[in-house]
Amino acid sequence: MFSGKTFEGHTLLPVIHDLQKKYSIKTLTIVADAAMLSRENTKEISKANLAYIVGARTGSIPEKLMVEIAKKLDKTEEKYIRVKTDWGTLICDYSSKRAAKNKSDRKKQLKKAEYQIDHPDKVKRMNRFVMAKTKATFMLNEELIKQDELRDGIKGYYTNLKKVSSKLIIKRYHDLWHVERSFRIAKSDLQARPVFHHKKESIEAHILIVFVSLCLSKSLEIISRLSIKKIKKYIWPVLDIEFKDTVSDKAFTKRMTTRENPMAKLWKSLLTEY
Repeated sequence: MFSGKTFEGHTLLPVIHDLQKKYSIKTLTIVADAAMLSRENTKEISKANLAYIVGARTGSIPEKLMVEIAKKLDKTEEKYIRVKTDWGTLICDYSSKRAAKNKSDRKKQLKKAEYQIDHPDKVKRMNRFVMAKTKATFMLNEELIKQDELRDGIKGYYTNLKKVSSKLIIKRYHDLWHVERSFRIAKSDLQARPVFHHKKESIEAHILIVFVSLCLSKSLEIISRLSIKKIKKYIWPVLDIEFKDTVSDKAFTKRMTTRENPMAKLWKSLLTEY
């Protein structure tokens, strides 16, 4: 855990070094999204004799190089371009599905941009495709739109791996969806939202509860073969009623059962096992 004001890019290496020390790891490959990328990080990773695969922001790739990459890829899937850069080897590929999403996202942004141009008095935050014509009027940034279209369907990855195929490097990067899914589960299904704590012990306890909840959720998914969202749907309507014997002062719990609940057999097997 790090202080909230700590830049995300500065949290990577300390965690990796602690991990290496704790588990005596000599070689490993760090896979991270573009937010973790900095020239300082990539240099330090290489100095430590470690490998990295990091997402590249295509918007930061020089236009001249981007034109060359787009031309070589020629909207062809399963084709890879490797280019040496100061950040490491840049690998690029093309995806028609990604291209369709890029076009759809741009279409939505252009619609908002046109609205801003027609209603300049209502502009609070300038759309990326809008540029000022005069102090009171705006226009579409055609050059930026053209550059954006050039990047449709193209994704980049930086790495210092030399003897690993481009296909495998990209495949390993795409495995990050497992991590992203865990964050989605924690935020949506488990409703783990930011809580303002003042003491370090409270912060650590909060993080621990969220992490243990995530572990339990994953265990239930593996055992039941159902998503945690479906599991919650089946569990929430089930009620427990507690009865208390006023003579013996003993308490008894009765759980509501439903024949249609597919979790019933699972609970029974879990209670029997544990």
